[in-house]
Amino acid sequence: MPEDVVADITGRFFLSGDDEDGGSGTPTTGRIIMTKRRLVLATGDGKVTIPLSSVIDVNVSSAPQHVKRFFDDTVTIGYETDGRVRSAVIESAGETVETFVAILFRCLLNGRSVAVKHPARVGGRVRDTPVVEGRLRIKARRIELVTDGETVGIDVEAVMNIDRGNNLGGSSRTTLVVKHVDDAGLSTTTLIAPEESRYVNLLARYLRIEYDEVREEVEEIELTNPEKRVLVSVHATGGDIDFTNMLDGDPAYVTNVLNAVRNKDLIVDTPDGVALTPQGRIIVSQRIEDVNA
Repeated sequence: MPEDVVADITGRFFLSGDDEDGGSGTPTTGRIIMTKRRLVLATGDGKVTIPLSSVIDVNVSSAPQHVKRFFDDTVTIGYETDGRVRSAVIESAGETVETFVAILFRCLLNGRSVAVKHPARVGGRVRDTPVVEGRLRIKARRIELVTDGETVGIDVEAVMNIDRGNNLGGSSRTTLVVKHVDDAGLSTTTLIAPEESRYVNLLARYLRIEYDEVREEVEEIELTNPEKRVLVSVHATGGDIDFTNMLDGDPAYVTNVLNAVRNKDLIVDTPDGVALTPQGRIIVSQRIEDVNA
């Protein structure tokens, strides 16, 4: 039965092992075709098929050293074949690569069986939450863990830290430990253990790649000194603050500053006052020294 094609792009690619001396080989131009089960790199001389079940790593904009001089916007796919780990470096236009990578991660991770413990920790307190089985769902800058009881969503912007563990409910399954901020603004830890350990690596890679894109976007946001002071003050006080005294200004000026920060999607009004958005938290954590200067 024919497989549905989910991506079909033109680009250049290089397969490790094509050039045994590691230095003189050059990329080949051809078609990169992907279904939900395999990746095909095709040229006029033939094709190479990479089963997605053999993929163990995906890295964006990091070509192997000996071929870096040939490539710009790339994705490097690590896979196992004949007992060896090999890699395929693929290059195409920047937006095309981004779309290709997004589709690739969906094919690799969507629907995978996972064991979930949520929340494993809230703030500094360990929770006695049972481990349940579920399915992984990949969305734009978000993952969802779908179980019989609920759907746990984690936005990439809200991720604070990613680590690995090997103890989930008494089992030794390799586990992804994701620390993130929940909808109430609390630091929450969720444990995720896919059936196969390689999916732990792929899921961690997906979250880091997506987070790096968010961070790059946030770094482009320009802030005035009063706007920086607002972000740090909201972070330090939880939003319970007299902004007029803090900014030493009249009410109209304070309103203008707060509106400017709101329009940049860095703060949001809540029933308890003002809170940082995930983007606002990233700015405070990334630029804390600059803000305090």
